Amino acid sequence: MLIDDGLIEDGQAVVLGLSGGPDSVCLFLELLALDKRRRENGGAGNRIICAHINHRLRGAESDEDEAFVIALCERYGVHIEVKHIDAAELARKKGLSVEEAGREARYAFFDELCGESTSPVIATAHNQDDQVETVLMRILRGTGTDGLAGIEPRRKSAAGFYIIRPLLGASRSEIEKRLEALGETARTDSSNKSSEHFRNRIRLEILPYIESKTAFGVRQSLLRLAENASEDREYFDTVVSETLGEHTEYLGGEPSQSCSLPAEILADAHPAIRHRLIRAVFAGLGLRTDIAAVHLAAASRLLRTWRDGGEASGKRMEFPRDYTFGIEGKEAVFRTPGAANPSWKPRSKP
Repeated sequence: MLIDDGLIEDGQAVVLGLSGGPDSVCLFLELLALDKRRRENGGAGNRIICAHINHRLRGAESDEDEAFVIALCERYGVHIEVKHIDAAELARKKGLSVEEAGREARYAFFDELCGESTSPVIATAHNQDDQVETVLMRILRGTGTDGLAGIEPRRKSAAGFYIIRPLLGASRSEIEKRLEALGETARTDSSNKSSEHFRNRIRLEILPYIESKTAFGVRQSLLRLAENASEDREYFDTVVSETLGEHTEYLGGEPSQSCSLPAEILADAHPAIRHRLIRAVFAGLGLRTDIAAVHLAAASRLLRTWRDGGEASGKRMEFPRDYTFGIEGKEAVFRTPGAANPSWKPRSKP
């Protein structure tokens, strides 16, 4: 099997993002094989629920993708849920790129379907080539060290369900060979051949150029870099989680509106920990992207002013999407747009 079946427990339901492309069709078939094998060995197996979003971006081609995945699921007797969205209109309303708006809509749809199952996981068909392209793309954009880890094999969704990437260890060529061996076909997204989007330029132009000018294995080097960075990120995530657990307590009410930490914890922390703490708190409040180095530097300056006895209490600074960070007395306070008093606050010292 091409998939990492250790990411899926026997008996878990799997919500599969099925676009109709080679990667998702291959994952679909691999999950069916895993379910069959587990049932034959006396296990509970894994119920598969497919999810397809028609973004209405490619006209008739998008409708043909939808028809293809519906027919595929009917042929194998697998339940599928289809949702139509206007990705371009969503992007306009939210002030996002079309790609970001579509991604948000997809994962919200996956979370919605997970709420209807018992102990579900969300499976997406990212592969090894996607990992290579992601790491290179982030390097060129100036990522932090966490970004070098690339795509995580397992992470939590906004609603707290686990998103898994069972095909992350398989290359695109291996996936295509598997489909050919199984006698299955898949859809080809014509937009993947366009260099309009940055990721496509990475895939079609930049990565092939680097490979043609170097003697070593660029792809393997980028994969090793991602693995090393992932180990570092796991360590820092543990430190951040322990710090938050030690210094905050939930007060009740709506936990996703605001949070406060002792300002001294952030002010005295090493920048590598401080920045991760700030990102982690905002992620818990719903702000998972768009925090840039300039925001973290401004927060650090405010904390230094507070630590040095300057006028910092009562001051706030803007983070993306109208989230705010500020100092109130001895507390560093994080708020969502329009939030009132913190629903998390520093733990009382014994």
